[in-house]
Formats: sequence, C-alpha cells, structure tokens
Amino acid sequence: MKRNSFLNIIALTLPIQLLFASPNTGTTLVNITKSQRADGGKLVGKIVEAPNNAGVSFATVALLMTKDSSLANGVVADENGVFTIANVTPGNYILRVTNMGYQTFYRPNVSVATEANLLDLGTLTMLPEAKKLNEVIVRGEKSMIVDDIDKKIVNIGKDMLATSNNVSDLLEKVPAVSLDENGNPQVRGKGNVVVLIDGKPSNLYGSDLPTILQSFPANLIERIDVMTTPSAKYEGEGASGVIDIITKKTKIRGTNGGARLSIGTKNNNSASGNISYKAGKFGLNAFGSGQTRAMTWERTLNRDNLASDMPTHLQQTGTGGNKGKGLFGRVGVNYDINDKNSLEAGVNYSRDNNRNNSNILNETSLQTGLVTETFRRLNNSKGNGDNLNFNLDYRLKFAEKDHQLNFNSSYSLGGSDGESYFNQESEIDSLLRNQQNLRNNNRHSLFLNTDYTWPITPKSTLEVGLRSRTSANDNVNAFYNLDRETNAYVFDNNISNVFGYKDATYTGFMTFSQKTDLWGIRAGLRVTDYNQDINQISLNRDFSVHFLTLVPSFALTRKLGESSQIKLNYSRRVQRPEADWLNPYTDVSDPRNVKTGNPNLRPEFTHKAEMGYSNYEANGGWGPSLFMDYSNNAITQIRTVNETGISLTRYDNVGREFSYGFETDFSQKFGDVLKINGSGRVFRSEVVSALANIDNRTWSYSGNLNAFITLPADFRASAYVNYEGPRAIAQGTRDGVFIANMGIRKDLLEKKATISFNVQDIFLSRNYKSQLNTSSYAQSSLWHQTNRLVNVTFQYRFGKISASGDDA
Repeated sequence: MKRNSFLNIIALTLPIQLLFASPNTGTTLVNITKSQRADGGKLVGKIVEAPNNAGVSFATVALLMTKDSSLANGVVADENGVFTIANVTPGNYILRVTNMGYQTFYRPNVSVATEANLLDLGTLTMLPEAKKLNEVIVRGEKSMIVDDIDKKIVNIGKDMLATSNNVSDLLEKVPAVSLDENGNPQVRGKGNVVVLIDGKPSNLYGSDLPTILQSFPANLIERIDVMTTPSAKYEGEGASGVIDIITKKTKIRGTNGGARLSIGTKNNNSASGNISYKAGKFGLNAFGSGQTRAMTWERTLNRDNLASDMPTHLQQTGTGGNKGKGLFGRVGVNYDINDKNSLEAGVNYSRDNNRNNSNILNETSLQTGLVTETFRRLNNSKGNGDNLNFNLDYRLKFAEKDHQLNFNSSYSLGGSDGESYFNQESEIDSLLRNQQNLRNNNRHSLFLNTDYTWPITPKSTLEVGLRSRTSANDNVNAFYNLDRETNAYVFDNNISNVFGYKDATYTGFMTFSQKTDLWGIRAGLRVTDYNQDINQISLNRDFSVHFLTLVPSFALTRKLGESSQIKLNYSRRVQRPEADWLNPYTDVSDPRNVKTGNPNLRPEFTHKAEMGYSNYEANGGWGPSLFMDYSNNAITQIRTVNETGISLTRYDNVGREFSYGFETDFSQKFGDVLKINGSGRVFRSEVVSALANIDNRTWSYSGNLNAFITLPADFRASAYVNYEGPRAIAQGTRDGVFIANMGIRKDLLEKKATISFNVQDIFLSRNYKSQLNTSSYAQSSLWHQTNRLVNVTFQYRFGKISASGDDA
C-alpha cells in the first residue's frame, strides 16, 4: 500500500482508534478535525519494542491535557512505529502510547513552546505485556512455490486452507500430486510414493494411509515438500518420490487458537479446535478434531476368458458404499532450556470406525449368450482401529556457529478389528454361501533419528544422520462357512490366515552441500540394511528377507538471476516389497477375482533424473523441467485367468518400466483480483516384459489448475480442475480421469472468522477405467464414485500470533 493512501485510511479511522485506545471505559469519542485545531508546533518520534528495538506498528499516540487528561490531539504511528503530530497548540501535555499486547507508555511534561516549530521526542520504548491477546499480526503471504536444490516447497496459504478440510483435499491442489481411486497419493500419475509427516514415516499415525490423510486436518499444515528426485537424506523407498507434510510449529506469545466446523451432504461433517499457549520458556499446544464421512460407488467388470476350450464371458455389476467416523487429537509441550537447548514432547491419538457394504451381481455366459451361472454377493463389513503415538525431540545448538544436533524419537502402537459377512445368493445350490470373516491386528513401531549439521565453511555444510525403525505386526484373518444343517459357522482353514510380521531398518546417510554466489551442489549417499521376518503361522511357514541397498543422490544448481536458476538432479530409489505383497495368503473376498502375495519378490530399483529451470517471485513464476524414470525390475500387479474363468492377482517383478517427458508448474498473481497455480506434463510411459509377454507404450498428458478470485464485498472464489491422462500399465492401459471442484469464501468479524461453501467432484467425473489384454483374457473395468461432496465451513480464530503464518 502506498504511504499517502495509508495515511488517508489512518485519518479516516483515527476517531475509532482513539476511542478503543482509551483506558477509561467511559471516555466519549472525541472527533478531532482540522478546524478544531489551532496552528502550532509539530511533535515527531518513533515507538520501539523492548528489548530488540523493533518498531511497533500502528500504535495509537494520544496527546492529553495536563490539567484533566482530556484528549487534545493524536495520531496512529505507521508500520515502522514512526509518528508525527501536527498543529499542536503551545502548552504542557502528557503523551500516552497504547497498543494491544503492550504496557501503556506515558511521558509527562511534554512542553510545546510558543516559538517552537518542531519537537523531536526521540525513541519511545514500550514493554510487552505478559500476555498478548486478541491481536493478529498481518503479514504478507508467502510465495506458494519455492524451488529448493532437491525439492519443491508448496506453502499452504489461506485460500487453500479455506477450501480444504483435510490433508487429502490439500494434496489434490499441490502441483504434480494426485490421488488414486483409493485415496493414495500419486506423483506424476504414479503410485509408490513415500509419505512423511514432519520427516517421520506416516505409518506411525496408523496402518491405512488414505484414512490417515482424511483424518489429518488441513489447518494443521504449514507446507508440503514434494521431492521427485529426493536427496540421500530422505527415505530411500518410494520409486515415484517422497512427500513430506510439515505441520505448524508457530512460536507465540500468550494464547491463540481457533475452531472449525464443516457441515456437508451425505453426512460428510467435521469439527476441530486448537489452542496454543506460550509463557517464557514453556509452550503448550493442543488440537482435537472429529469427522464423519460417506462415499458411494458403482462398479462394472467385463472379462472374456480365452484360456478355456469353451470361452466364457464374466460380467460383474454392482454398487456399494463406505461410511466412517474418525477422531484425532494431539497435545504437545516444548521447553526452551536455554538459547542452545530445547526439548519438545507430544502425544497423538487417532481412532477410526468404518462401515462398508457392496452388492455385486456375477453372471457367466458362453459366447452364444447362454447364461451358465448367476449369483449375487452381498457384503457388509465394519471395522475399528486406533493408534497412539508418542514423540520426543531434542535440539542442541553448539557454541560454534550453526553447528546443530537433532534427535527425534517416536513410538507408536495400535490395533484394529473388523468383521465381514458375505451372503451369496443363487438358484444354483453349489453357489450358495454364507461366510463370516473376523479380523484382528495389533502393531507397534519405534523410530529413532539423529542428525548432525556441521558448517565446514560459511558456504559448505556436511550433514550426517542415523535412522533406526523397527515394527511388528500380528494379523489374524479367519474365515468361517455356515453349516446349513447345524446353522453354525465352521472355521475354514483353507482360506484363513494367521500372519506375523516384523521388520527392522537401519540407515546411515551423509550429504555435502556447497553454495557460492552462483553455484550450488548437494551430493549424498544413503546406506540401508533392511530385514523382514514373515511368519505364516496358519501354514507353519516362515521366511526372512534381507536387503542391503545403496541410494546415491546428486543435485547441481546455477543461479541465473535474483530468483531464477537451472538445476540438474539424480537419485536412485528403491521400492522394497511390502508385507502384504509377500504374504502368500489368498484373499477370496471376491471369489471370481482372488488375490495373493508373492514371497519371491525382489526390490525394485529406479533411476530418476531431472533437468529444469525455475523462476519464482512474489507475484508468481514457473519451473519447467525434463524428467526420466527407469527401472529394469519394476514391481507391479499381474493378473492371470485360469480355465474356469477365475483371475488371480499378485505382485511380480515384471521387467522394464520407463517414462520420460516434459513438466512445468507455475503460479501467477494478476493484480489483487486473480491468483492461479498449477502444473502440467506431457510424457511417454513404457512397460515391457518379455517373460510376461508385455509391451505397452503410450504417450500421455496430465495437469491441474487452481484459481483464486477476489470478488466484491470481500468475497473470494476458487476453482480446481485436475486431469490425469491415459497411461500404460502392466497388461494394458488406464483411461484418463477428470476432477473439478469449486468454492467461495468470505471473511467475517474483522477477518477473525471465515465462512466458505465448497463443492467437490462437481461433474461426478471420478471414473477410473482400465483395459487389460493378454493372450488368455480381455478385460475392461470401471469404478465410479457416485456422490459429490457439498459442504459449508465456518472457521474462527482468536489470540495473538507473533510469528508469520499464512493462516493468520
């Protein structure tokens, strides 16, 4: 804002400011106009805060008559604490300075002589109150995208928060990130993404990632780091990349907090509240939220079985729905022992209840059209899960400049239980089924992490770290069949499973960074020793898996200007088989499409390279790049069909997977009216395996766009569209998916509150289609979400935030 315009606003609002600044509740508003003042001297000065002498912005300066303390004149200081009081009548006065959060400052015996034209009062120092309440410092919003040497930092601004209730909603708005039909994150349209929360594995917060992301409230998030070619500091897993979700750690004085309530269609509701307190060296913060959610879907599958001497056709059609309730809470304390030592501890608790149902009609026919069998399979399931996580973090700054040691620890324990009832209806007696599936899972894990940062020179830094992660999981999956004669459920050992799992990962890494005025380099190496112990107790079969992996990384940047640079990145990634992928248990929940694990899986190694340019400024910028991913033992799902038409799906190392293309992200402000950001890419994906007789090569394109528009009457609107184009998968192709959301918001109560209206999946276009073609079968499938989400959200904030934050 220009200085003259700002002073005009001050002149208009001065009477109100002076009224609220008065310490006497009975003070009558005095509206001082130029005609009421006699020409006189001028007072000037600057107001600063103890002890750092920073200017106190917009303090109210009042000149009081000595005899009765009545108001004679006054102004509001500018953003730097500088003030000028003009036209002061000669006489003796008391100067009073007030500002919310500071002790009132008085200077008596301010004498303005008749002959004086200018009186300089110098620097006036105000002392902060013990508590600063009911004030928010307004700071400029950060640039949305910041390009670091080995990652893109996406700052979560007010507009993104206003249209997002949870982390899943936020991730859809992040350039290059999308969600699949199950809610799992993808980078550049591909899965196998490692998700961290504050640098720690997300599974410390629970066992199901989509549920974690839906339960984690959006207003806890400060930024999201996206790494397509991560440095050796980060997890070596994740063939597609790493997403690190950074939560807010705002330094405050006094108390601040807020509450949020969202009411949506189909019982999609949520409520949350947070409060933070800081007094001296001690800080406390707490957060709690609850949600209900519901989603409905429809599904079709058509498959021609070509393996049999008499080819058949399977058609599955049906509908279903998922409902859930979730609770999330966290309490954290921090203590600054001294200026070099600090300690932080916290507890997170989450609980989730879900209810699922499906109704699928199965029909098998011959090529002539004659239907040979028909059955309808009904499924009703429910499950409960909870997770408790404790963390303790310690930071030590050494006497040497910028030397720092960080120690982080997390212990997590949780469990879940569930039951499913399958009722299979048919006119054919042999197809009649009544089954019960009981599940129980208990898990615990421990994460230890220590990092040491050593600035070798002012422009070079060495960082070394050690990681240890151990976890154990006991899983009981029991199937029972109804005996029609006794009307009792009988345990079926053939399709049941008791599964024990342990893993231990020990990692060491080292990165070296060198920065000059023009060049930047970061090179690193990560060594990981990975151990898995798998015990299929029900079959009395156990086996162990051990991997030792090296993950190098390299990044080089060259500055071209104040905000522009080019960079070259390389990283080797590893995707280790997960427990469910290895477990040879066969899941028969869908008897025509069964699944099993593969204990012979080997790790997938991916080489990732990227060369790009970026230029991000306060008003916007862009970051085009060329990228390449290559793996010669890619892990993917393979489906085979036997002569009876039953398909078996399991993970396998299929062969070569190669993708390359062009990508850019961008952001731009158009005056004070429009702000956009997004990303787009054009790429070729290839999946080739001579052993599995696969050769799929496809050009594709995808992208997303966010637009935020300032409207009259202090309204703001937003729109989001995302399209993931068709791409090659192991045995066929997957069609493109289009999603569109929109919202409108308005700030209320002097911007302490916000009300917003949002619509997600406007066109009900979440259609996930795929086609598979092999020598033994041809299949097409569709999964479609059938309910859009419409919600109204109200958010209220209170208190003093003295650190910068986009949600202020």
